[in-house]
Amino acid sequence: MIETSKGFVEPDLDFVAELKKYGGGTLKKCYQCATCSVVCSVTPEEKPFPRKEMIWAQWGLKDKLMYNPDVWLCHQCGDCATHCPRGAQPMDVLVAVRNISYRNFAVPAVLGKMLSSSAFLLPLFAVPIAILLLALSGSHGLSIPDGEIVYSKLFPIHIIDSIFIPIGAFVAITSLLGIMKFWKGLRKHNGVEGSLNVPSAVIGAAMDIMTHKKFGDCTVNRSRKASHLLMFFGFAALFVTTNLVMALLYLFGIETPLPLGNPVKLLGNAGAISAFIGVTWIILRRISNEKEAGKSSYQDWTFILALYFTIITGIGAELARLAEMPGVAYPVYF
Repeated sequence: MIETSKGFVEPDLDFVAELKKYGGGTLKKCYQCATCSVVCSVTPEEKPFPRKEMIWAQWGLKDKLMYNPDVWLCHQCGDCATHCPRGAQPMDVLVAVRNISYRNFAVPAVLGKMLSSSAFLLPLFAVPIAILLLALSGSHGLSIPDGEIVYSKLFPIHIIDSIFIPIGAFVAITSLLGIMKFWKGLRKHNGVEGSLNVPSAVIGAAMDIMTHKKFGDCTVNRSRKASHLLMFFGFAALFVTTNLVMALLYLFGIETPLPLGNPVKLLGNAGAISAFIGVTWIILRRISNEKEAGKSSYQDWTFILALYFTIITGIGAELARLAEMPGVAYPVYF
């Protein structure tokens, strides 16, 4: 029990151990000098972080951290770690809090547990593989299609849509439910009253995301802005490309593969190159300089590598098709 001016609080020691497990192993080094909050360029003037988050973490005040909006403002730029006289890594502690939050607010809860543990990695990959193999068995089978390489020979459009549209809807619904669960808890634990100007908030957040303005405010690790912008706009271009391809197919009957000079194809290839450079840059920085880039947890690496292999196999599938190598092209596309 810890006595405070408002009474007694009981630390959650299991939560402290969990924070250490998810990357916050240095939290006990903090002795509350407040250097981190002073040097942080993105902390708000009112209730600055991460000093208060570090003491909450040391005390095991789980609810304080799970429903603390400031945890989500940290850009993990490394300014706090560079100037910390004790070698603590406040940014890693905040990342650990966020990783636990993903699991805590996931809907359904079982997915949060599965995605946060390496023990479930193979089963999670096995499920989509099994679904795609089942789809193949009902269409072309496991043999390589003859003739010109056209991926719809392997997976007809109606098969792809029957798989990915329901999965996309499931992801959208569960994500929305998780956000609503988090937002409800945030308002309850922070005494937020009244309504929120949602359009204004969404526009403001979107502008910050598209410009990565806060990354530019960092001093030690400012190059992260360029790598993240390359990744962000690369995947944005690929998202737009995917929807344009669907529009061309369903509205105008134009099937893939599109000619290399087609504007939609050019946009997609530009997006793939941008995303590849951005994610490669991020990975190399994390490997070469963990102190400045921050400690990468299992969840971080799973997400980053999933993005990376998505890009690599996408580029590989196109190159193998152009090289007329069906024995490589179709497995890579799968």
